[in-house]
Amino acid sequence: MRNRKQSVVIPLTLVSLMTAGQAQELAPDDPAIVESLGAWFRDAAATFDPETGIWADSSGKDNHAESVGEVDVTGLVTYAGPTLGTISGGEFSAEDVSSVRFSSDVDDLLVAADLNMDAGLTDLTIFVVYNVNFLGSNPNLTRPVGFGSVAGTQTNLGDHFNLAGDPSLRKDNGQLGSGAYSLPFPVETTFIRTARMSATAVDDWFNTDGTLTKVLSLPGVSYTTSTDDYFLGDLRGGNSAVPGFGAAVSRADLDIVETIVYTTALSDEQVAGVNEWLGSNVGSGSPSNDLVITGIEVDSAAGSATIEWNSRAGGSYAVDVSEDLEVWAELDDGIESEGEVTTFTETELAGATPRFYRVREL
Repeated sequence: MRNRKQSVVIPLTLVSLMTAGQAQELAPDDPAIVESLGAWFRDAAATFDPETGIWADSSGKDNHAESVGEVDVTGLVTYAGPTLGTISGGEFSAEDVSSVRFSSDVDDLLVAADLNMDAGLTDLTIFVVYNVNFLGSNPNLTRPVGFGSVAGTQTNLGDHFNLAGDPSLRKDNGQLGSGAYSLPFPVETTFIRTARMSATAVDDWFNTDGTLTKVLSLPGVSYTTSTDDYFLGDLRGGNSAVPGFGAAVSRADLDIVETIVYTTALSDEQVAGVNEWLGSNVGSGSPSNDLVITGIEVDSAAGSATIEWNSRAGGSYAVDVSEDLEVWAELDDGIESEGEVTTFTETELAGATPRFYRVREL
């Protein structure tokens, strides 16, 4: 059983400490952004089932990614589930990290459907930690994640949002940024890529070593995606022929370590914060930084203190108390999640003795 802990003292003043030039870490399910969190696929060793081909959604919204299965557009294709793998953690982890592996010689593809209530998206933000080994000759067809555009299910051009490897963002009825990127695509490198579309612009960032670099900014670009289905795998250049393109000429071996989707355009500061969090947690099976005490309210007249923290659906928590940060007493170990935010109130507080609280997920 894994415990996640956060400690605070009351009464207190909250102070954020950070190195100059470094963004403050922002957990993907932080209360400030969790409302627009559409899906979160992480910790493959714990959340991906290679037998069923299902990658469980860690956002708490049950938007699980499942195998596309059998389709018949220009010919019958049956998409299988990918496999569980490991890959170098690159500059973010000294050890190999677990991944979901998509192979160049297999039609393997996952989809998380209806992330925006079956409506197209004008605003979105995608984070993906991945490693791509291009084998084919046309990397604009190698698109490991994105909304819409699947070789076996799409024959008509549409407004999609695919993270391609040439590098560009591909719509299928056009492309965004090809030839305009300030850096090449990091081949055979585990890195963090962030792509964002707002009502007024499209932006893209690469992060290979902990430094977030904006590699594309296209003001004045705006459209609505034709679908809110999010695909993971080799969307256009798989083992089977691509409708409208003939033979599959851009096969790739690729490992997706983690990917997060928001149905809104996060701010630059939020993009940097999630990148900081990912950089510190790539490949971590322990969600130690997810659990954050977000507020404490002290009622001196009633002699009570109410602690609030961000939580996940179905979670179970314990709250401990200490006066010296050495000896801890458990107040309650059966607190059930109340959803995205959970609270606990300690009553009968006496005097002005400092008290430290710690929350654990069981």
